[in-house]
Amino acid sequence: MNQAARGMTIYYCGHEQCAARHFFGPAIRKHYLMHVVLKGKGIYRAGEEEYVLKAGDAFLIKPQEVTYYEADEEDPWEYAWAAFAGNEAERLLLEYRQDEKGYIYRFGKEDGWQTVLIRLVTAFQSGAHNMDEMVGYLYLLFSRLPKNQREAGEYEQSYLSRAEGYMHHNYSYPIQISDVAGYVGIDRTYLYKLFMKYKGISPKHYLTSYRIMEAKRLLEDTGLSITETGLSCGFHDASVFCKSFLQTEGESPLQYRKRVQEENEQK
Repeated sequence: MNQAARGMTIYYCGHEQCAARHFFGPAIRKHYLMHVVLKGKGIYRAGEEEYVLKAGDAFLIKPQEVTYYEADEEDPWEYAWAAFAGNEAERLLLEYRQDEKGYIYRFGKEDGWQTVLIRLVTAFQSGAHNMDEMVGYLYLLFSRLPKNQREAGEYEQSYLSRAEGYMHHNYSYPIQISDVAGYVGIDRTYLYKLFMKYKGISPKHYLTSYRIMEAKRLLEDTGLSITETGLSCGFHDASVFCKSFLQTEGESPLQYRKRVQEENEQK
């Protein structure tokens, strides 16, 4: 299966007993990367916060965020990690989030999570890379986390996040807002109310704006024709693409590309 079409994809797993003061960063990562501490201690810095972590704690590195982590000098940590992404990944991280910023997760005292984690790493390191097997272990690992009772507002944010994720991964297809609502599992009218409440725009407007944003990127970075650019961004009619682009940006796709090229030449 095409990895982009999966709800969850695992890209890398590993395990390490770190040396004293071993560190990584400041740096960014492309995917979600979760480290789970098996033994020892260390620190993690993210989002202008520093966390002191021990066995049973996990820290999440979010895509494109600058982070830093370092093993304790006297009791350096041993940890295992998994890099992953996808709509389901976003749902699980939100579903099991234990703090407002979503950087730290803490497992219970029972040993079940350790067995699942090692099996996940072993499955990856075997070389077989059976994605269904590895994803299954990752689901089991999350299931070992305490599940939080959440306020109504948190459920709304969860629905909104899933809807945004679906659009971000499927904007190039001829999806409708009813498809988005069906994926999230809520009524279309309720989805509309959530977008108006938290985004100030309708789901349809949000989807169109996201498609235009991706179209601008293609116009800047590729040699695709205007028709090819529109098709790549979910506009299956060139005239509709040009009209939507003009309404959003105040200029046609061709005018936009020409202006950006001229500005780059002048730099």
